[in-house]
Amino acid sequence: MTLAEACQFNDSSLTELECVLQSLSDSQYQNHSSAVSSSIGTHVRHIIEFYQCFFKGLDFGVIDYDNRPRNIELEESIELAVDYLKNVRLMLNSPTVDNHQGTVEIFAVLDTDNSIQTSSNVSRELLFLQGHTTHHLAMIALLMEQGGMKVPKNFGVAASTRLHRAVQTA
Repeated sequence: MTLAEACQFNDSSLTELECVLQSLSDSQYQNHSSAVSSSIGTHVRHIIEFYQCFFKGLDFGVIDYDNRPRNIELEESIELAVDYLKNVRLMLNSPTVDNHQGTVEIFAVLDTDNSIQTSSNVSRELLFLQGHTTHHLAMIALLMEQGGMKVPKNFGVAASTRLHRAVQTA
């Protein structure tokens, strides 16, 4: 997979999310489910902030997904979330990612007293981000179903599962 393909893979998932968000009301977006202790907005904020950490890390040479801003406004406003998603998609399709094709360092907190720093690369981190996004899209799909909302076919379904289903159907 090329870097451009990894960016497109992420862009596709974020575009799908953006389309779904535009079909929701702010009330649906903000509604907290007791079953999973979160809202659709909570998951959207989390997705966006991981991408922000990725881009910030590219600039500084160390990606730290744990040290996030946790912008509560993103949980409350679909309009703001869509604006942020559009910005992430612009960044994915800009030369920013292409300029960082080598190794990147990843910093992670293991517990209150321990952390780790390890090496990765931009393509691997983009694949991680896409899988992470898909996981949260699946959670959003569950929240939508619980709320009686229509969930688009394959929303939150991993690419490998989509492929497997297609092969089984054929």
